[in-house]
Amino acid sequence: MRVDIAPRGSVIEPGRTLPITVLVTNTGELIGGYTLRVLGADPSWVRLETDQLSLFPGASQTVIVNVTIPDGIAAGDRRIAIQVRELTQPYANAVEEIELHVPAAPAVHLQLDPVTVYGGRRASFGAVIQNKGNTTVSGRLAGADAEDKLRFGFAPEAIALAPGEHRIVELTTRARRPLMGSPMVRVFTVHLDERHLDERHLDERHLDERAEPASPGRARLARRLLDSQRGKPAAPAPAAPRPDVAPLATGTFLQRPWLSRGPISLLGLLAAVTVFAIVITVALARLVGQSAADRDLALQVAQARTVSSAIGTATMSGTVRLLTSGTPVPGVAVEAFSTADLANAIATTATSPAGAFTLPNLPEGSYKLRFRGAGFVQLWYPGAATDADASTVAVQPGQARQGLDVRLGGVPATISGTVTGEDVSAASVYLELPSAAGAAARAPSASTPPGTTQAIVRTVPVGSDGQFSIADVPSPSVYDLVVVKPGYANDVQRVDLGGGEDRKGVQLRLRKGDGLISGQVNGPTGALGGATVTATSGSTVARTVSLTQDRVGGFTLLSLPTPASFTLVVSKPGYASQTVTIALSAGQKLSGVAVSLGQSAGSLSGKVSQLPSGSPAQGVTVTVTNGALTVQTVTQSTGNVGGWTVGGLSIPSTYTVTFSRADLAGQTVSVSLDQSGAITPGSQGARITSEGIGVSMQSSTAVVQGTVSQRGAGQGSRPAPTGEVQINLVSGTSSFAVTSASKPDNRLGQFEIGGVPPGTYTLSVNRRGTSPTSTIVTLGAGEVRVYNPVLAAPAQISGVVATANGQPRPGWQVQLYLASQYPTVITRTVTTDSAGRYVLPDVDAPQSYVIETRPTASAAAQGSVTREIDASEQLRVDITVPNPGG
Repeated sequence: MRVDIAPRGSVIEPGRTLPITVLVTNTGELIGGYTLRVLGADPSWVRLETDQLSLFPGASQTVIVNVTIPDGIAAGDRRIAIQVRELTQPYANAVEEIELHVPAAPAVHLQLDPVTVYGGRRASFGAVIQNKGNTTVSGRLAGADAEDKLRFGFAPEAIALAPGEHRIVELTTRARRPLMGSPMVRVFTVHLDERHLDERHLDERHLDERAEPASPGRARLARRLLDSQRGKPAAPAPAAPRPDVAPLATGTFLQRPWLSRGPISLLGLLAAVTVFAIVITVALARLVGQSAADRDLALQVAQARTVSSAIGTATMSGTVRLLTSGTPVPGVAVEAFSTADLANAIATTATSPAGAFTLPNLPEGSYKLRFRGAGFVQLWYPGAATDADASTVAVQPGQARQGLDVRLGGVPATISGTVTGEDVSAASVYLELPSAAGAAARAPSASTPPGTTQAIVRTVPVGSDGQFSIADVPSPSVYDLVVVKPGYANDVQRVDLGGGEDRKGVQLRLRKGDGLISGQVNGPTGALGGATVTATSGSTVARTVSLTQDRVGGFTLLSLPTPASFTLVVSKPGYASQTVTIALSAGQKLSGVAVSLGQSAGSLSGKVSQLPSGSPAQGVTVTVTNGALTVQTVTQSTGNVGGWTVGGLSIPSTYTVTFSRADLAGQTVSVSLDQSGAITPGSQGARITSEGIGVSMQSSTAVVQGTVSQRGAGQGSRPAPTGEVQINLVSGTSSFAVTSASKPDNRLGQFEIGGVPPGTYTLSVNRRGTSPTSTIVTLGAGEVRVYNPVLAAPAQISGVVATANGQPRPGWQVQLYLASQYPTVITRTVTTDSAGRYVLPDVDAPQSYVIETRPTASAAAQGSVTREIDASEQLRVDITVPNPGG
């Protein structure tokens, strides 16, 4: 046996398949059987075309082994081996090694929370950095902004993450506050520079946490790095990240000035009101509390859509979106200035309802873009507060510059109002950002208690007179105002703030909550923890979760206003929600409320086996349908072989489950699921076991198998198994052919024909030199037909070599030639016995032969005979040779 493998080494990337060619050659003199295995690799990584080979002497066969490394495998070198084991003598075993290199694929993800912070001189952000690659990542965190005005601080600054590991980092930004004007929008990016790792940032505590017992050398190395730093002067701060370091995240620091723009623009407002009073009254009645500068800008926006003084062939376009939510901003004035004259705009337009803008007909040159909108902070492209810090946009004749996108932040808004009720002292008002789901679906009267699923932007106390005021609110945006006091029911009001709006007169009501509702939530199998219980009465909403420990399933809703009628909704993912109406009288505390939840979706599972062996059947297609919903899966081939599961089924309902595979007879059962997702006793044809629905499938094809024997040439000889016999099964255009086994010895003469469609066939057995035999067989689905044919004795030539006077010639050579190959190729040679007899058994027939005899192999022929022989004929040929000396 000889085994050749290519390639011997290769780079393999996760998710991609590497084909390995295995060439097996039979160098022996007998038909050989071989089995292939892959060592050193997870079985799920490997797919072989076949793992069993049968080769004639001198024959070769190529097997392709496909190796696929899954995502998440650590980078580095791996070694696998191909084992080829010979099942026949001399039972050789070959193991060929292959070196695989998994290349490093670093992937670092960083998320800021929150993404935007509004503050004065400094702002703090939380950050989670995670290594999603397959190799260790280390480096120094750094920040950068286009204006180079921010200073950044990270705790910790140096990061070393193993694959799959994450770290929480605190980010602090600082910048000099502007003296006056609008809030400054400072957009920044965060980088991980792996070329400036400073080991002094990795303190001993962090290294101790990362030193695993399996890697003591790594911990010692890290401590030596720390020791080498002790006693040395502090290294200078690393340089800012290089331009080619890709940013991991982008954040925004909205920095308010020392003096707001209101007092400064008061004189301009008085003058503008005198000149534009009539125009502002008609066109801008909706802009409440806006400055005169914003009103002027609104007029410019209305005119900008048709104004353009530039003449050229270049265009610039982009999109303007809100800094807070990313939604498009319509009606923003976009002005293009030549870098040579930043006082007079070359072209002006306004954003469309989709926030898009286009500046056409621009001559060749360099430009800076300014964006202004009523209620928004003025911005220069891409995010500068002044023209000096703006980026230059250059265009050539006919060029179309696209993607000039910016984010605008609004002028801070103010909300004020009154809280009414019996006792408003010690109450607080929360300003919250609605959750993503709540913003789309929640009514203005609904609420979520502070600190649950929504982000609190501001919290202010309520005065003894019930007055409250919240200043410096980021706008435009949508908020929820929530009034809270222990022992009282919460009240919520949703407000939609425009840019710079001063919203006044908001009314919130604080109602005493002295009621209580408590009870138990149960599921199909008993107490159910983790269910959300919500009680709603008008604008009052109370919410809790059923207990998961101690009194599992229990819940209590406190501080409910009474008297009132509440709608109690109990829900949990995977279960159908239940709604109960409960009326509380004054001060009533209601207990013992019981709510049962049924499953909102059912599932079916089971296992498929194959008859008659009862072995698991893999790769069977399982189709589940109730007419409106159809779900399909396949039985497993690894792990729980033959098992299957289908979820997400609507209940109650009746389903038809169909099982099919090309070589198996299909089966169909009917299953009914009740309200709780359990299979009802009325299901038809379904055998329910501990593993679900049990199905045994019968083969859709037949099998013919048996052992071929052949009689000997002598009278009364017993048949013996024989190999290398051709067995043919034929019916019309369908034809199957196999050869009886010659190795190993315990399977001599055996054959098997599988996958035969039901029908009537002619089964014939043929062997050269032997009369063929045939029979008619009719096969049914799943049938295993055993047929043991016995062949007639093979053709044989025998006789006596003697002189003319009858004297036998012992020890003479008798040589057999095919007539067509005479005298060049000798087919067989035998030697006469003491009586001059010779036997040439098992010769090919029908055939024409030449038989020669000679005293020795090198002597001249003394006798020659030509004969025809038929299949299984026992031909006697006596050869007469000259007398000695005659």
